[in-house]
Amino acid sequence: MPLPSRRGILHAGLLGAGALAIGDRVSYPRPEQTALRHDVASPEGTEMLRIFAGAVGKMMAMPAGDPRGWVFQWHIHAVPDDRSKASELARLYPNTSDPDRLLAEAVWDTCEAHFDPLRVNFFLPWHRMHLMSFERLVRSVTGASYFTMPYWNYTDADRRALPPQFRSPDDPLWKPLFRADRNPGVNDGQPIDQVGEAPLGLNAMMSSVYADTLDGDAGFCANLDNAPHSAVHVDVGTRERGMGAVSWAANDPIFWLHHCNIDRIWASWSRAGGRNPADEPYLDQIFTFVDEAGKPLHIRVAEVLDTAPLVYTYDRYLDRPLSSVPFRGPSAMRFTQHAAFHELSGRVALGSGPTTVRLNADDGSSGYFGRLRTASAARRPFYLRVAGVRITRQPGVSYEVHLAPTASARLVVGGRPEARDVARSHQRFLCRDHQCLRRRHPRHVCRAGTGTLYPPAQLQLRDHRNSAKPVAGRTADHAAERDAVADR
Repeated sequence: MPLPSRRGILHAGLLGAGALAIGDRVSYPRPEQTALRHDVASPEGTEMLRIFAGAVGKMMAMPAGDPRGWVFQWHIHAVPDDRSKASELARLYPNTSDPDRLLAEAVWDTCEAHFDPLRVNFFLPWHRMHLMSFERLVRSVTGASYFTMPYWNYTDADRRALPPQFRSPDDPLWKPLFRADRNPGVNDGQPIDQVGEAPLGLNAMMSSVYADTLDGDAGFCANLDNAPHSAVHVDVGTRERGMGAVSWAANDPIFWLHHCNIDRIWASWSRAGGRNPADEPYLDQIFTFVDEAGKPLHIRVAEVLDTAPLVYTYDRYLDRPLSSVPFRGPSAMRFTQHAAFHELSGRVALGSGPTTVRLNADDGSSGYFGRLRTASAARRPFYLRVAGVRITRQPGVSYEVHLAPTASARLVVGGRPEARDVARSHQRFLCRDHQCLRRRHPRHVCRAGTGTLYPPAQLQLRDHRNSAKPVAGRTADHAAERDAVADR
Protein backbone atom coordinates (compact mmCIF):
# COMPACT_ATOMS: atom_id res chain seq x y z
CA MET A 1 0.00 0.00 0.00
CA PRO A 2 1.55 3.35 -0.97
CA LEU A 3 2.09 5.82 1.83
CA PRO A 4 1.53 9.57 1.66
CA SER A 5 4.60 11.65 0.88
CA ARG A 6 6.91 12.07 3.82
CA ARG A 7 6.88 15.46 5.42
CA GLY A 8 8.86 17.27 8.05
CA ILE A 9 7.84 19.52 10.88
CA LEU A 10 6.23 22.91 10.19
CA HIS A 11 8.30 25.72 11.58
CA ALA A 12 7.29 29.27 12.41
CA GLY A 13 7.22 31.48 9.36
CA LEU A 14 6.62 28.59 6.95
CA LEU A 15 2.86 28.38 7.31
CA GLY A 16 1.90 30.39 4.24
CA ALA A 17 1.04 34.00 3.51
CA GLY A 18 1.90 35.00 7.06
CA ALA A 19 -1.65 34.20 8.10
CA LEU A 20 -0.51 31.68 10.72
CA ALA A 21 2.72 33.29 11.85
CA ILE A 22 3.63 31.86 15.22
CA GLY A 23 5.62 34.71 16.71
CA ASP A 24 7.13 34.56 20.17
CA ARG A 25 4.15 33.31 22.16
CA VAL A 26 2.73 29.82 22.18
CA SER A 27 -0.85 29.56 23.39
CA TYR A 28 -2.26 26.65 25.32
CA PRO A 29 -4.79 27.61 28.01
CA ARG A 30 -4.74 25.40 31.09
CA PRO A 31 -7.89 24.24 32.89
CA GLU A 32 -8.34 25.51 36.42
CA GLN A 33 -8.74 22.06 37.98
CA THR A 34 -6.95 18.79 37.40
CA ALA A 35 -8.79 16.61 34.90
CA LEU A 36 -8.88 12.84 35.47
CA ARG A 37 -8.81 10.41 32.56
CA HIS A 38 -10.56 7.10 33.21
CA ASP A 39 -10.47 3.51 32.00
CA VAL A 40 -13.30 3.22 29.47
CA ALA A 41 -14.53 0.08 31.26
CA SER A 42 -15.15 2.01 34.50
CA PRO A 43 -18.48 3.78 35.19
CA GLU A 44 -16.76 7.14 34.84
CA GLY A 45 -15.09 6.08 31.62
CA THR A 46 -18.40 4.86 30.18
CA GLU A 47 -19.96 8.24 30.90
CA MET A 48 -17.07 9.97 29.14
CA LEU A 49 -17.48 7.59 26.21
CA ARG A 50 -21.14 8.60 25.94
CA ILE A 51 -20.04 12.23 25.56
CA PHE A 52 -17.36 11.21 23.08
CA ALA A 53 -19.85 9.28 20.94
CA GLY A 54 -22.10 12.32 20.78
CA ALA A 55 -19.17 14.49 19.74
CA VAL A 56 -18.11 12.05 17.01
CA GLY A 57 -21.62 12.09 15.57
CA LYS A 58 -21.75 15.88 15.54
CA MET A 59 -18.26 16.24 14.08
CA MET A 60 -19.01 13.71 11.33
CA ALA A 61 -22.01 15.82 10.36
CA MET A 62 -19.91 18.97 9.96
CA PRO A 63 -18.66 20.04 6.52
CA ALA A 64 -15.43 18.29 5.57
CA GLY A 65 -13.63 21.63 5.39
CA ASP A 66 -14.58 22.74 8.92
CA PRO A 67 -11.42 22.64 11.09
CA ARG A 68 -13.51 21.40 14.02
CA GLY A 69 -15.01 18.56 11.98
CA TRP A 70 -14.18 14.87 11.84
CA VAL A 71 -12.60 14.85 8.38
CA PHE A 72 -10.33 17.82 9.05
CA GLN A 73 -9.13 16.30 12.33
CA TRP A 74 -8.54 12.95 10.64
CA HIS A 75 -6.44 14.65 7.95
CA ILE A 76 -4.18 16.21 10.61
CA HIS A 77 -2.84 12.73 11.24
CA ALA A 78 -2.70 11.88 7.54
CA VAL A 79 -4.67 12.52 4.36
CA PRO A 80 -6.16 9.26 2.98
CA ASP A 81 -3.92 7.62 0.43
CA ASP A 82 -6.62 7.44 -2.26
CA ARG A 83 -6.10 11.17 -2.89
CA SER A 84 -3.35 13.72 -2.59
CA LYS A 85 -3.21 16.55 -0.10
CA ALA A 86 -3.16 19.07 -2.96
CA SER A 87 -6.27 17.61 -4.59
CA GLU A 88 -8.11 17.52 -1.27
CA LEU A 89 -7.24 21.15 -0.58
CA ALA A 90 -8.46 22.17 -4.03
CA ARG A 91 -11.68 20.21 -3.62
CA LEU A 92 -12.59 21.60 -0.22
CA TYR A 93 -11.20 25.13 -0.54
CA PRO A 94 -11.46 26.59 -4.05
CA ASN A 95 -10.47 29.98 -2.64
CA THR A 96 -6.72 29.79 -2.13
CA SER A 97 -6.81 32.62 0.42
CA ASP A 98 -9.40 30.91 2.63
CA PRO A 99 -8.02 30.95 6.21
CA ASP A 100 -9.25 27.39 6.72
CA ARG A 101 -7.28 26.28 3.67
CA LEU A 102 -4.15 27.95 5.03
CA LEU A 103 -4.70 26.13 8.30
CA ALA A 104 -5.19 22.82 6.48
CA GLU A 105 -1.99 23.37 4.50
CA ALA A 106 -0.17 23.83 7.79
CA VAL A 107 -1.54 20.94 9.82
CA TRP A 108 -2.57 18.13 7.47
CA ASP A 109 -0.17 15.21 7.00
CA THR A 110 1.95 16.23 9.98
CA CYS A 111 1.86 13.06 12.11
CA GLU A 112 5.13 12.30 13.84
CA ALA A 113 6.92 10.13 13.04
CA HIS A 114 5.19 8.11 10.33
CA PHE A 115 6.48 10.30 7.51
CA ASP A 116 10.08 10.43 8.71
CA PRO A 117 11.25 7.58 10.99
CA LEU A 118 14.36 9.58 11.87
CA ARG A 119 12.08 11.92 13.83
CA VAL A 120 10.65 9.15 15.98
CA ASN A 121 11.45 11.02 19.20
CA PHE A 122 8.61 13.43 18.41
CA PHE A 123 6.10 10.58 18.24
CA LEU A 124 4.98 10.89 21.86
CA PRO A 125 4.75 14.69 22.28
CA TRP A 126 3.03 15.16 18.90
CA HIS A 127 0.30 12.66 19.72
CA ARG A 128 -0.10 14.09 23.22
CA MET A 129 -0.71 17.51 21.68
CA HIS A 130 -3.16 16.10 19.16
CA LEU A 131 -5.04 14.27 21.91
CA MET A 132 -5.25 17.38 24.11
CA SER A 133 -6.48 19.62 21.29
CA PHE A 134 -9.07 17.01 20.27
CA GLU A 135 -10.20 16.71 23.88
CA ARG A 136 -10.84 20.46 23.89
CA LEU A 137 -12.84 20.18 20.69
CA VAL A 138 -15.08 17.52 22.24
CA ARG A 139 -15.75 19.79 25.20
CA SER A 140 -16.66 22.64 22.88
CA VAL A 141 -18.86 20.58 20.53
CA THR A 142 -20.80 18.91 23.34
CA GLY A 143 -20.78 21.65 25.97
CA ALA A 144 -19.39 19.14 28.48
CA SER A 145 -16.55 21.18 29.96
CA TYR A 146 -15.64 18.32 32.30
CA PHE A 147 -15.01 15.81 29.52
CA THR A 148 -11.77 13.83 29.54
CA MET A 149 -10.75 11.23 26.97
CA PRO A 150 -11.14 7.68 28.32
CA TYR A 151 -8.45 5.14 27.56
CA TRP A 152 -8.73 1.55 26.33
CA ASN A 153 -6.82 -0.58 28.82
CA TYR A 154 -5.67 -3.37 26.48
CA THR A 155 -2.55 -3.70 28.62
CA ASP A 156 -4.85 -5.78 30.82
CA ALA A 157 -5.08 -9.23 29.22
CA ASP A 158 -8.79 -9.38 30.10
CA ARG A 159 -9.59 -6.12 28.27
CA ARG A 160 -8.26 -6.87 24.81
CA ALA A 161 -11.60 -7.16 23.08
CA LEU A 162 -12.73 -3.94 21.42
CA PRO A 163 -15.12 -2.18 23.86
CA PRO A 164 -18.69 -3.21 22.96
CA GLN A 165 -19.79 0.37 22.29
CA PHE A 166 -17.47 0.43 19.25
CA ARG A 167 -19.13 -2.61 17.67
CA SER A 168 -22.80 -1.62 17.98
CA PRO A 169 -23.80 -0.30 14.53
CA ASP A 170 -27.54 -0.47 15.27
CA ASP A 171 -27.46 1.37 18.58
CA PRO A 172 -28.48 5.04 18.12
CA LEU A 173 -26.07 6.23 20.83
CA TRP A 174 -23.00 4.19 19.89
CA LYS A 175 -23.46 3.99 16.12
CA PRO A 176 -20.92 6.80 15.39
CA LEU A 177 -18.18 4.66 16.96
CA PHE A 178 -18.62 1.70 14.61
CA ARG A 179 -16.31 1.09 11.65
CA ALA A 180 -16.51 -1.86 9.26
CA ASP A 181 -12.82 -1.74 8.25
CA ARG A 182 -11.61 -3.84 11.15
CA ASN A 183 -9.98 -7.23 11.09
CA PRO A 184 -12.26 -10.29 11.04
CA GLY A 185 -13.43 -11.11 14.54
CA VAL A 186 -12.69 -7.70 16.05
CA ASN A 187 -16.26 -6.44 15.66
CA ASP A 188 -17.45 -9.79 17.05
CA GLY A 189 -15.69 -9.15 20.35
CA GLN A 190 -12.71 -11.46 19.94
CA PRO A 191 -9.52 -10.30 21.71
CA ILE A 192 -7.43 -8.38 19.22
CA ASP A 193 -4.23 -10.24 20.06
CA GLN A 194 -5.93 -13.49 19.04
CA VAL A 195 -7.31 -12.29 15.70
CA GLY A 196 -4.57 -9.80 14.81
CA GLU A 197 -0.99 -10.14 13.67
CA ALA A 198 1.03 -8.70 16.56
CA PRO A 199 1.24 -9.58 20.25
CA LEU A 200 0.84 -6.90 22.91
CA GLY A 201 3.16 -6.16 25.79
CA LEU A 202 4.84 -3.48 27.86
CA ASN A 203 8.47 -4.34 27.11
CA ALA A 204 8.99 -0.76 25.91
CA MET A 205 8.82 0.33 29.56
CA MET A 206 11.90 -1.78 30.27
CA SER A 207 14.04 0.79 28.43
CA SER A 208 15.94 3.15 30.72
CA VAL A 209 16.40 5.88 28.11
CA TYR A 210 13.91 7.81 26.01
CA ALA A 211 15.91 7.91 22.78
CA ASP A 212 18.38 5.72 20.90
CA THR A 213 21.77 6.11 22.56
CA LEU A 214 23.63 3.79 20.17
CA ASP A 215 24.32 1.43 23.07
CA GLY A 216 21.94 -1.34 22.03
CA ASP A 217 18.58 0.13 23.10
CA ALA A 218 16.40 1.91 20.54
CA GLY A 219 14.88 3.84 23.45
CA PHE A 220 11.52 3.94 25.15
CA CYS A 221 9.87 6.18 22.53
CA ALA A 222 10.81 4.08 19.49
CA ASN A 223 10.03 0.84 21.31
CA LEU A 224 6.62 2.11 22.42
CA ASP A 225 5.91 3.29 18.88
CA ASN A 226 6.55 -0.26 17.75
CA ALA A 227 4.67 -2.09 20.51
CA PRO A 228 2.07 -1.88 21.78
CA HIS A 229 1.30 1.18 19.63
CA SER A 230 1.74 -0.27 16.15
CA ALA A 231 0.73 -3.72 17.38
CA VAL A 232 -2.71 -2.44 18.37
CA HIS A 233 -3.12 -0.63 15.05
CA VAL A 234 -2.50 -3.75 12.97
CA ASP A 235 -4.44 -5.98 15.35
CA VAL A 236 -7.57 -3.80 15.15
CA GLY A 237 -7.86 -2.55 11.60
CA THR A 238 -7.30 -3.62 8.03
CA ARG A 239 -4.29 -2.38 6.11
CA GLU A 240 -6.49 -1.02 3.34
CA ARG A 241 -8.80 1.50 5.03
CA GLY A 242 -8.61 0.66 8.69
CA MET A 243 -6.45 1.22 11.75
CA GLY A 244 -3.70 -0.83 10.12
CA ALA A 245 -3.10 1.90 7.52
CA VAL A 246 -1.48 5.17 8.64
CA SER A 247 -3.56 7.35 6.35
CA TRP A 248 -6.88 5.82 7.47
CA ALA A 249 -6.20 5.11 11.14
CA ALA A 250 -7.61 8.35 12.55
CA ASN A 251 -10.98 7.70 10.89
CA ASP A 252 -11.65 4.95 13.44
CA PRO A 253 -12.86 6.48 16.74
CA ILE A 254 -10.97 3.83 18.72
CA PHE A 255 -7.83 5.67 17.53
CA TRP A 256 -8.35 8.27 20.26
CA LEU A 257 -8.80 5.81 23.11
CA HIS A 258 -5.81 3.85 21.88
CA HIS A 259 -3.58 6.92 21.88
CA CYS A 260 -4.90 7.93 25.26
CA ASN A 261 -3.57 4.62 26.59
CA ILE A 262 -0.24 5.18 24.82
CA ASP A 263 -0.06 8.54 26.55
CA ARG A 264 -0.80 6.80 29.87
CA ILE A 265 2.09 4.39 29.28
CA TRP A 266 4.41 7.34 28.64
CA ALA A 267 3.16 9.08 31.79
CA SER A 268 3.71 5.84 33.75
CA TRP A 269 7.28 5.51 32.47
CA SER A 270 8.00 9.13 33.39
CA ARG A 271 6.54 8.72 36.87
CA ALA A 272 8.73 5.66 37.40
CA GLY A 273 11.84 7.76 36.79
CA GLY A 274 12.20 7.95 33.01
CA ARG A 275 13.72 11.18 31.73
CA ASN A 276 12.65 12.89 28.52
CA PRO A 277 15.05 14.67 26.13
CA ALA A 278 16.30 18.04 27.32
CA ASP A 279 18.18 19.40 24.32
CA GLU A 280 17.11 22.85 23.15
CA PRO A 281 16.23 22.02 19.52
CA TYR A 282 13.92 19.27 20.72
CA LEU A 283 12.28 21.37 23.44
CA ASP A 284 11.82 24.36 21.13
CA GLN A 285 10.07 22.41 18.37
CA ILE A 286 6.59 23.80 17.71
CA PHE A 287 3.61 21.95 16.22
CA THR A 288 0.30 23.40 15.06
CA PHE A 289 -3.17 22.01 15.74
CA VAL A 290 -6.72 23.40 15.96
CA ASP A 291 -8.37 24.98 19.01
CA GLU A 292 -12.06 24.82 19.93
CA ALA A 293 -12.80 27.89 17.80
CA GLY A 294 -11.27 26.31 14.71
CA LYS A 295 -8.21 28.55 14.87
CA PRO A 296 -4.50 27.67 14.87
CA LEU A 297 -3.13 26.30 18.13
CA HIS A 298 0.65 26.36 18.44
CA ILE A 299 2.28 24.15 21.07
CA ARG A 300 5.94 23.83 22.05
CA VAL A 301 7.32 20.40 22.89
CA ALA A 302 8.75 21.62 26.20
CA GLU A 303 5.20 22.38 27.36
CA VAL A 304 3.92 18.81 27.15
CA LEU A 305 6.70 16.56 28.44
CA ASP A 306 5.29 16.60 31.97
CA THR A 307 1.57 16.10 32.60
CA ALA A 308 1.58 18.04 35.90
CA PRO A 309 1.61 21.50 34.28
CA LEU A 310 -1.03 20.26 31.82
CA VAL A 311 -3.33 19.66 34.82
CA TYR A 312 -4.51 16.19 33.87
CA THR A 313 -3.83 12.80 35.36
CA TYR A 314 -4.93 9.17 35.01
CA ASP A 315 -7.02 7.08 37.37
CA ARG A 316 -4.20 4.54 37.51
CA TYR A 317 -0.67 4.11 36.25
CA LEU A 318 1.42 1.12 35.19
CA ASP A 319 4.46 -0.46 36.82
CA ARG A 320 7.55 -1.27 34.80
CA PRO A 321 7.98 -4.98 33.99
CA LEU A 322 10.27 -7.11 36.09
CA SER A 323 13.93 -7.05 35.01
CA SER A 324 13.56 -3.55 33.54
CA VAL A 325 16.83 -1.76 32.93
CA PRO A 326 17.51 0.53 35.92
CA PHE A 327 17.29 4.23 35.23
CA ARG A 328 20.66 5.92 35.20
CA GLY A 329 21.49 8.33 37.99
CA PRO A 330 22.63 11.87 37.19
CA SER A 331 26.28 10.92 37.91
CA ALA A 332 26.33 7.80 35.73
CA MET A 333 28.88 7.68 32.91
CA ARG A 334 27.87 6.89 29.37
CA PHE A 335 27.16 3.20 28.90
CA THR A 336 28.83 3.07 25.50
CA GLN A 337 32.18 4.14 26.92
CA HIS A 338 32.48 0.79 28.68
CA ALA A 339 30.62 -1.50 26.31
CA ALA A 340 32.24 -4.62 24.93
CA PHE A 341 31.09 -6.23 21.69
CA HIS A 342 31.34 -9.81 20.54
CA GLU A 343 29.52 -11.42 17.63
CA LEU A 344 27.80 -14.53 18.91
CA SER A 345 26.27 -15.99 15.78
CA GLY A 346 26.33 -15.77 12.06
CA ARG A 347 23.28 -15.42 9.84
CA VAL A 348 20.05 -16.71 11.41
CA ALA A 349 17.13 -17.48 9.06
CA LEU A 350 13.65 -17.63 10.59
CA GLY A 351 10.83 -19.78 9.30
CA SER A 352 7.43 -21.04 10.42
CA GLY A 353 8.60 -22.87 13.55
CA PRO A 354 10.82 -22.18 16.56
CA THR A 355 14.45 -21.44 15.75
CA THR A 356 17.07 -22.14 18.41
CA VAL A 357 20.45 -20.46 18.07
CA ARG A 358 23.44 -21.79 19.97
CA LEU A 359 25.48 -18.75 20.85
CA ASN A 360 29.18 -19.05 20.15
CA ALA A 361 30.24 -19.26 23.76
CA ASP A 362 33.42 -21.11 24.59
CA ASP A 363 34.31 -23.47 27.43
CA GLY A 364 34.62 -20.58 29.86
CA SER A 365 38.34 -19.99 29.45
CA SER A 366 38.29 -16.83 27.32
CA GLY A 367 38.67 -13.41 28.88
CA TYR A 368 35.56 -12.09 27.12
CA PHE A 369 33.15 -14.58 28.64
CA GLY A 370 34.98 -14.35 31.93
CA ARG A 371 34.19 -10.64 32.03
CA LEU A 372 30.56 -11.42 31.21
CA ARG A 373 30.34 -13.86 34.10
CA THR A 374 31.94 -11.36 36.46
CA ALA A 375 29.58 -8.57 35.39
CA SER A 376 26.57 -10.86 35.66
CA ALA A 377 27.54 -12.10 39.13
CA ALA A 378 27.84 -8.45 40.20
CA ARG A 379 24.25 -7.95 39.04
CA ARG A 380 25.23 -5.65 36.21
CA PRO A 381 23.00 -5.68 33.14
CA PHE A 382 24.17 -6.86 29.76
CA TYR A 383 22.44 -7.04 26.40
CA LEU A 384 21.88 -9.41 23.55
CA ARG A 385 21.28 -7.41 20.40
CA VAL A 386 19.54 -8.80 17.33
CA ALA A 387 21.01 -6.75 14.52
CA GLY A 388 21.18 -6.63 10.74
CA VAL A 389 17.55 -7.74 10.34
CA ARG A 390 16.53 -8.12 6.70
CA ILE A 391 13.19 -9.25 5.29
CA THR A 392 12.24 -10.01 1.71
CA ARG A 393 8.62 -9.04 2.35
CA GLN A 394 6.40 -8.13 5.28
CA PRO A 395 5.97 -11.49 7.02
CA GLY A 396 2.60 -10.70 8.60
CA VAL A 397 3.75 -12.15 11.92
CA SER A 398 5.72 -11.21 15.00
CA TYR A 399 8.55 -13.16 16.60
CA GLU A 400 9.08 -13.75 20.30
CA VAL A 401 12.71 -13.89 21.43
CA HIS A 402 13.62 -15.92 24.52
CA LEU A 403 17.08 -16.03 26.05
CA ALA A 404 17.84 -19.20 27.99
CA PRO A 405 21.16 -18.91 29.86
CA THR A 406 21.06 -22.56 30.92
CA ALA A 407 19.61 -25.74 29.49
CA SER A 408 16.99 -25.87 32.27
CA ALA A 409 15.62 -22.50 31.19
CA ARG A 410 14.89 -23.42 27.60
CA LEU A 411 11.37 -24.68 28.16
CA VAL A 412 8.79 -22.64 26.28
CA VAL A 413 5.09 -23.20 26.81
CA GLY A 414 2.46 -21.63 24.57
CA GLY A 415 5.02 -19.37 22.97
CA ARG A 416 6.01 -17.85 26.33
CA PRO A 417 8.73 -18.90 28.79
CA GLU A 418 7.67 -20.41 32.10
CA ALA A 419 8.76 -18.67 35.28
CA ARG A 420 12.10 -20.09 36.44
CA ASP A 421 14.62 -19.28 39.13
CA VAL A 422 17.23 -18.63 36.49
CA ALA A 423 18.02 -15.34 34.85
CA ARG A 424 16.51 -14.70 31.47
CA SER A 425 14.45 -12.20 29.57
CA HIS A 426 11.68 -12.06 27.02
CA GLN A 427 11.38 -9.47 24.28
CA ARG A 428 8.84 -9.61 21.50
CA PHE A 429 10.44 -8.74 18.22
CA LEU A 430 7.98 -7.15 15.82
CA CYS A 431 8.94 -7.50 12.19
CA ARG A 432 6.19 -5.13 11.09
CA ASP A 433 4.25 -2.16 12.24
CA HIS A 434 1.17 -0.37 10.94
CA GLN A 435 3.19 1.61 8.43
CA CYS A 436 3.41 -1.63 6.42
CA LEU A 437 6.83 -0.65 5.09
CA ARG A 438 9.44 1.14 7.19
CA ARG A 439 12.54 2.62 5.68
CA ARG A 440 14.54 1.99 8.83
CA HIS A 441 13.89 -0.73 11.40
CA PRO A 442 14.76 0.19 14.99
CA ARG A 443 17.09 -2.05 16.92
CA HIS A 444 15.48 -4.59 19.22
CA VAL A 445 17.18 -5.66 22.40
CA CYS A 446 16.91 -8.60 24.76
CA ARG A 447 18.07 -7.76 28.24
CA ALA A 448 19.39 -10.69 30.21
CA GLY A 449 18.40 -10.62 33.86
CA THR A 450 20.92 -10.32 36.63
CA GLY A 451 22.48 -13.71 37.31
CA THR A 452 25.37 -15.78 36.06
CA LEU A 453 25.89 -16.48 32.36
CA TYR A 454 26.77 -20.11 31.75
CA PRO A 455 27.85 -20.86 28.18
CA PRO A 456 26.56 -22.21 25.97
CA ALA A 457 23.50 -20.02 26.06
CA GLN A 458 20.48 -20.66 23.88
CA LEU A 459 18.47 -18.07 21.97
CA GLN A 460 15.06 -19.24 20.82
CA LEU A 461 12.94 -17.30 18.37
CA ARG A 462 9.32 -18.30 17.99
CA ASP A 463 6.80 -17.25 15.37
CA HIS A 464 3.77 -15.69 17.10
CA ARG A 465 1.29 -17.16 14.58
CA ASN A 466 3.29 -20.21 13.45
CA SER A 467 3.62 -19.04 9.86
CA ALA A 468 6.18 -16.70 8.43
CA LYS A 469 8.26 -15.59 5.52
CA PRO A 470 12.02 -15.91 6.00
CA VAL A 471 13.71 -13.30 8.15
CA ALA A 472 17.45 -13.17 8.61
CA GLY A 473 19.72 -11.49 11.10
CA ARG A 474 22.54 -12.10 13.52
CA THR A 475 23.03 -11.81 17.26
CA ALA A 476 25.72 -10.00 19.16
CA ASP A 477 26.37 -9.36 22.83
CA HIS A 478 26.98 -5.96 24.40
CA ALA A 479 28.35 -6.32 27.91
CA ALA A 480 28.62 -3.31 30.17
CA GLU A 481 28.45 -2.00 33.68
CA ARG A 482 25.69 0.63 33.39
CA ASP A 483 24.97 1.57 36.99
CA ALA A 484 28.13 0.53 38.75
CA VAL A 485 30.54 2.08 36.27
CA ALA A 486 30.44 5.48 37.96
CA ASP A 487 31.97 3.90 41.04
CA ARG A 488 35.14 2.94 39.21
